[in-house]
Formats: sequence, structure tokens, C-alpha cells
Amino acid sequence: MKLAIIGTGKIVQEALPVLAASPGICLHSICARPHSQEKAEALAQNYGITHVTTDYATVLADAAVEVVYVAVINSVHFTYAMKALKAGKSVILEKPACLNSDDLGDLMEEARRRNLFLLEAVTLLHLPAFQLLKDELLPRLGTIRHVECNYSQRSSRLDRYLHGDVAPAFDPEAGGGALMDINIYNLHFTQALLGPAHTAAYTYHAGYNGVDLSGTAVLGYPDTIAVCTGSKETDAPSFGLIQGDDGWVRIEGPVSTMGSITLCLRGEEPKEIPVEKPVHRLAPEFATFTRLFHQADRQAALDKARDLIQLSHNVMKTVEMLQRNRSLTA
Repeated sequence: MKLAIIGTGKIVQEALPVLAASPGICLHSICARPHSQEKAEALAQNYGITHVTTDYATVLADAAVEVVYVAVINSVHFTYAMKALKAGKSVILEKPACLNSDDLGDLMEEARRRNLFLLEAVTLLHLPAFQLLKDELLPRLGTIRHVECNYSQRSSRLDRYLHGDVAPAFDPEAGGGALMDINIYNLHFTQALLGPAHTAAYTYHAGYNGVDLSGTAVLGYPDTIAVCTGSKETDAPSFGLIQGDDGWVRIEGPVSTMGSITLCLRGEEPKEIPVEKPVHRLAPEFATFTRLFHQADRQAALDKARDLIQLSHNVMKTVEMLQRNRSLTA
């Protein structure tokens, strides 16, 4: 698939070597804001990208472009994606796909109407370790009673923020904050395993501009409580823990990367489960997207893509529930 990349930020710089090494992907163009043109040109030279522009309309008018990868600030995801879909381009959106479920629903409808792919880049859903957990380990635990995820990583931009330099990652108007960034992985993990939450409440610590620097979401299900913590202001050992009537599973490290997995069934000793390690955490998701795009049965591929984006829509509805039922730390 011929890919146009929109943006030059950290995630683009991390993704480019993976994309360049991915079979079936052609890095066709990169689009940047005018002040980032030099950065885009340097990236293009490093990764063999033939077209560089600061005009998004030029990207959309290029008949060679098949897929647009939107990796700009969260608050403009909807605008960029809708323009791409209306121009007949499939879209990959960096997480979070949109800032509300209505916008994402509109994108889903536009993609469905035009038979285009609309995908959110949520790494964990495509990792071999996650598939092993979901398909083989989870059914062995019996009824799931408790899920806990903690993804805490002090942001490299935090000191700048504390001194008054507010990057988009710390700007509520730009869709910044712990819930929309680091904790979104925990919500995807939980809901990919348990389905949409029935109840949800969020307690958070706010910075001077009201952004949530850290917070804990509590999700309720008929048989299960899920606790999802995300922090951009502190470091801690990140992990995932699933407790069932018949045993437990623990994931070391953030659930977004799915490090080592330990399984302990009732009456047995804990044992580490061998898992396939990808060459890079982003490689499996782009392999999935490429496979769907090139699949001979396009309708089946579109159906699979719609299942994936429906999970994103469910997660966004939960985010809205959390935002309605939120409270500051005392």
C-alpha cells in the first residue's frame, strides 16, 4: 500500500524505520506543517520518501496515495481523517482515534459508505502475546473477577510543562492528559478482553491548567471490577494483572508492549509462558493493516477492520463516561 504520513513527531520518528522495513508498504509521501518542513525533508531523505509537502490538499489530490497515516495532535484527528476519507483514501489514525464517540462514529460511517479502511493504531491488540492471552490463557482462569493495569511513565516533557511550556500532550484543548494518552492502552486492553464497561468513574490529579497528569479509572461489569491507572508525572513498575476464579495472569511491563507473562492456576505453581517477541512493538499492527489492505477478499478484510474500529468506538464511549463521572483527588 502506498502510504502518506501526516506529521513529524515522536511517534512518526519511531514508526518510520518499522514502516520502511515492512513488506507491502511503500512510503510515498510525508506532510508536515511549514515550521517542520526541514524535519520532514530529513526524514524523507533517511527513509527514501519521494514526496515532501506542507500542503495536505496536495496529498489528498495525489492519485498514487492509497492510505493516509494521521499522526498529528489528537484534537485534529477527525478533521484530517474526514478529509482523507472524502478524497477516497483509507486512514490509519494514531491513538486516540478521536476525542469523542460522535466524531469517530461519523468517520466510521464515511468509511463504510465508501468501502474504505479506517483503523486505529493500538499496538497491543496485534501483539502475538495479546492473542495468546485472549485466546488460550484467559479461558483457563474461569470467571474473571478483577483486572488491574498500571502504566506509569514520567513524561520527557513534564519538566517543560512544569515551567510553563505547555506541549499538546499537556493541553486539555488538544486532547492531552493521562487518560487520553497513556491510560487509553489500559482501556483498550480491558475492553478487548471484557467488552464495553457498564459503569465507569475517574479520579485524577490535575496540573495547573486542569490537565490530568495522572488518574485511575474504575470500570464495572456484572462479575468484574477493572482498575486502570495511568500517570505521566511519576515512574513505577507498569503491569497488567487478571484474576479469575481458577487462577491469575500477570503481565510485566505496560500492556501496550506485553512483556513477560506469568500464569498461575489454582493449586499449581506460577510459570512463565513463552511468548513470541516482535522485532518492534509497532511491527505487528502494521503487518495486520497491510494484510487487510492486500487481502483478496476485500469485504472480509473490511469487516475485520470494522470490528477493530468498533472496539475503538466502545473505548471512546467509556472515556466519555469517565469524563462525566470524574473527580479531583482531595
